Amino acid sequence: MQLPAPIRDLYERWLARRLPPARQIVLDRRRIFILPTGYGFFYLLVAALLFIGGINYENNLILALSFLLASLFMVAILHTFRNLFALGMRNGDSESGFAGEEGALELVLFAQRRDHHCVWFRWRGQDGQQISIRRGEEESLWLNLPLTERGRVAAPRLKVESRFPLGLLRTWSYLSLDHYCLAWPRPEESLDCPADGGKENQQAFSSGQPGNDEFQGLRSYTPGDSLRRVDWKGYARGRGLNIKQFEEPVGGRLWLRWDRLQGLGEEQRLSILCYWVLQLDQQRQPYGLELPGLTLAPDTGDVHRWRLLDALASYPDY
Repeated sequence: MQLPAPIRDLYERWLARRLPPARQIVLDRRRIFILPTGYGFFYLLVAALLFIGGINYENNLILALSFLLASLFMVAILHTFRNLFALGMRNGDSESGFAGEEGALELVLFAQRRDHHCVWFRWRGQDGQQISIRRGEEESLWLNLPLTERGRVAAPRLKVESRFPLGLLRTWSYLSLDHYCLAWPRPEESLDCPADGGKENQQAFSSGQPGNDEFQGLRSYTPGDSLRRVDWKGYARGRGLNIKQFEEPVGGRLWLRWDRLQGLGEEQRLSILCYWVLQLDQQRQPYGLELPGLTLAPDTGDVHRWRLLDALASYPDY
């Protein structure tokens, strides 16, 4: 049932005050709500009718049955409530994605006091996932998150629900996690690479940074140096333990620059830079990125690509 907008806004503000965002949450009495389900109300109605019938016909067996049903319902209240009580949750990892697609957030669940059975987790408007957690163990739960626009996409309010053990009552809570997922810009194809540098300048400069391309000489070995760079042939000839030194040319590196996309809007610039990050990564060519207020040195590899994509997603709030 959809509440009227003014009532829904009041309800949302009340929830925000009662359940503030946090990176780790342990469900306590203030965070848990409980009400009978539709089946539970029907169960109470049957118990009430039995009680009335037992009084009307002065039948002790019917009265005993009604009392038994009422007692079972009271016990179910306790066990249903305890199934959520003391369940702990904290932020886990996140998986970014391109705007218009889906990312994912990891929720780490832990149980310190008791087992928790058949607990459902869902964002509003999405299908839920059910999980059970044993006492003293941790479980990871990944929840998909739509990435509607570039930037940081905060986790919406998460609903936690359980009807264990009998389904007579529904206990639930809302979690406001201080967690987010990055939405990278959607790549926009561009024929002109907005970069400086290139292979035509490869012989002109040397970066002075350790690399694998140009041999620069030998130096004495010091503890902690990589054994892969030891001059083993020289060591076998009695020249001592020395380390080979290399330098990488910077002329072959590319610098993707924000300033080379003058006249375009911010989002279009980010989308074009994103496209060329992916292209240069496929070509295995060292590339860096210059944005207003941020410079990332040239490099290659998956970690470097993710760093640049995250920087584009976070612009200008790095």
